[in-house]
Amino acid sequence: MGLGALEFLVPRRVPTQGRGLRWPTNLTLGTFNILLTTVALAPVGAAAAAEHFRWGLLHHVSVPGVLAIAIAVVALDVVSYLQHRVLHRIAWLWRVHRVHHADVDLDTTTALRFHPIEALIGQVTFGTGIVVLGLPPEGVVLYFWLSAVDTIVSHTNIRLPARIERAAQWLFVTPALHAIHHSAVLDESNRNFASIFSVWDRLGGSYLAQPQPVRTGLEEFRQPRYLTLPWTLALPFCTAPPPERSPAP
Repeated sequence: MGLGALEFLVPRRVPTQGRGLRWPTNLTLGTFNILLTTVALAPVGAAAAAEHFRWGLLHHVSVPGVLAIAIAVVALDVVSYLQHRVLHRIAWLWRVHRVHHADVDLDTTTALRFHPIEALIGQVTFGTGIVVLGLPPEGVVLYFWLSAVDTIVSHTNIRLPARIERAAQWLFVTPALHAIHHSAVLDESNRNFASIFSVWDRLGGSYLAQPQPVRTGLEEFRQPRYLTLPWTLALPFCTAPPPERSPAP
């Protein structure tokens, strides 16, 4: 609620599309995905099973509990970064992930706008990584809590003081940094894949920081109908129409 209020008080961009279509769709998707992943609980269940059966790397080396938790947070953030890059690289995965990018504006509700298929893909990816690495349940829970908070914050339409924004970008994914990833320009949207720590983009050669505003969304899916829930759910199976022309600068 606090971040939502700040979006009205200190917005970084003027909203380009009415919230009447975006918010109901994004909030419905978010609620459904939360219920879906809560029922599945694949990552936490995988961590508990790995601990019980001593599966995975960390269960065969001597690592203090606190360090194991820290390793889990870092490792899962790397897994998230790699998965995000794959979602953009493989055509059929991109068709699913483009539901998130098709939002024509960017605010806290965009953090909830993921197709249920992508939510399930994430469960399988993280569950596999957790078992292979033998990550502790406490570290898994902590990571997903931090990731949820950062995902909401990084999609927020708020303007941070320039000094704070520049300093935070060295370690964390900030709203201005992640907004570039939602750019309608392909060369910009294929940057800044990280979830929590921006260092992975620096190491992976996908980091981009620029002060100017970006036009968000996908040009081929700007018609208002693609913001409604039925069309959003159908988006992975739609053939992209010709993109709309960007407005003259």
